Amino acid sequence: MNFIKEITTIADASLPIDEPWRIRRCRLSSGTPGPRICITSGIHGDEMLGQLILYKLSRAIQDHPDFLNGTVDLYPMLNPLGLDLYERMVPAHPRLDMNRAFPGSEDGTPLETMCWHILNDVLEADLILDIHASTNEKNELFEVRMHFGAHEEQIPKVMSLCPDLIWVYPDKPSFRSSLTGSLSHLGRDAFILEVDTRSYLPESDSDRVVSGILSKMHDLGLWTDSASFITPDRPVPVLYSGRNISRITCEHAGIYVPQNHLGERVCAGQSLGYIISALEGTVLESVPAPCSGLVFTQRAYSAVYPGTLLARIGEEASV
Repeated sequence: MNFIKEITTIADASLPIDEPWRIRRCRLSSGTPGPRICITSGIHGDEMLGQLILYKLSRAIQDHPDFLNGTVDLYPMLNPLGLDLYERMVPAHPRLDMNRAFPGSEDGTPLETMCWHILNDVLEADLILDIHASTNEKNELFEVRMHFGAHEEQIPKVMSLCPDLIWVYPDKPSFRSSLTGSLSHLGRDAFILEVDTRSYLPESDSDRVVSGILSKMHDLGLWTDSASFITPDRPVPVLYSGRNISRITCEHAGIYVPQNHLGERVCAGQSLGYIISALEGTVLESVPAPCSGLVFTQRAYSAVYPGTLLARIGEEASV
């Protein structure tokens, strides 16, 4: 085996702020024919956990290159300028959401050009995984999110990632303009990995996702060691937007005080938290679960306003 580690700039652009925007790829390859997967991260600059996940995956491969049978392409920072500033958007004027600019254009704006290069660099891979992390105000279980179109044949393909749940997205224009949505629309096996960031010590979260990725690599014949990961020990719930997901929002502005039910099954009417007014010393709103099911999204202690998302419950899910 001729193990290859190669770092390449796949796209660069000059911006009005006189700072270059470069996207770099690290290719880890056995040097022999085999499957190819691409793993992207950092498309939102305030989502940090992907950096640790890709670092740990890279170390696992480099420490045991003899287990690799194919190619793994890692793209840790699609939005490096946003990452440097801990900004979700591309820090241009106006600020732009990179994950709403795909498939891009070869001759478009700098943002459109970068998106076009990214999409075309990953397009022929056997599998594309785009890692996201929940925001500071919102906690998520480990989820695989996918496009509705070919979901029946794709759901079995992601079980070996060992997520807490699979969320099937509707076919909406906003999703098609994301990296995963554009690739799915082109018939590729592309999925979002949404990962929780509840802790400032994210070792266990990152280890779990790396284990899932190695499991999927083994499933593809890309990784030969079966002792590097944990196999699933229970069925994975499948949730569908508009079908068995309940979205809980608030009616009052105030401070939301949650009760920790993330990953738990709650009963209809059970308390999810309450909204307070410190000035008045009163509870403005109690938040009961509207249905029984699995709490897979939970808002953190934070300021809220009418319509703010507080939780999501998978109505037919079980743990």
